[in-house]
Amino acid sequence: MIKVGLCDDITDYNKKMENYIIRYGNENHIKVKITAYGSGSQLLLNFQKRKFDIIFLDVSMPELDGLETAERIRSIDENVVIVFCTSFYTISNAGKGFEVDAEDFLSKPLLYKKVEYLLNKVYKKKLLCAEEKLFLKCQDGLITLQLSDIIYIQVRNKLLILHTNKGEIQSSQRMRELEERLSRKLFFRCHNSYIVNFDYVEGLKNDSVLVKDKNQQLKEIPVSKYKKEEFMKELAIYVGNR
Repeated sequence: MIKVGLCDDITDYNKKMENYIIRYGNENHIKVKITAYGSGSQLLLNFQKRKFDIIFLDVSMPELDGLETAERIRSIDENVVIVFCTSFYTISNAGKGFEVDAEDFLSKPLLYKKVEYLLNKVYKKKLLCAEEKLFLKCQDGLITLQLSDIIYIQVRNKLLILHTNKGEIQSSQRMRELEERLSRKLFFRCHNSYIVNFDYVEGLKNDSVLVKDKNQQLKEIPVSKYKKEEFMKELAIYVGNR
């Protein structure tokens, strides 16, 4: 599936883009999820990391223009593809687009072929980065989870609690088993009772690492003093690679 965000204060442009994207999905047998907004403020109010694979963003909008909106998006999500749509392409706009790592500028009126090309590019990238799934033993049998949905894992009353984007999941598997399977997958066991996903790390505080839960609330996860040096080293490598 490709998750697409549209943001334009002119409803007709959003409608035209929706038609293009639906056409692309039908022609290529790819599921698409489209969410449209009428302003940059509305988009930001509902924006979360990993909510979209690509955002088509109008440059000229009242109150908060597309370039300012893109800057704020980048402070939350560094990976989402941003495509600007504009009737007035300027060198200044191009420079600002470069600063927020925009993929492209589309000139209005929009052409289907260009939209198709960009969606193909996003889809191929998504296939290359296809998410590995994790099979877990639970009370009712086996369940499957995507690794990127796991925020952190905790031992509680001898049970594993996996804190995910969809809520808490209990598992009867051992922490050591998961540590071995996740150690090369951007996860780190920072404490005897905790494994964290580096993708959700927001910062450090004394002897704790800060992660955001499914409600975008900061949680403090303890870092063992025996693991702190190694944790900092692995976190630095992760940030450098990103």
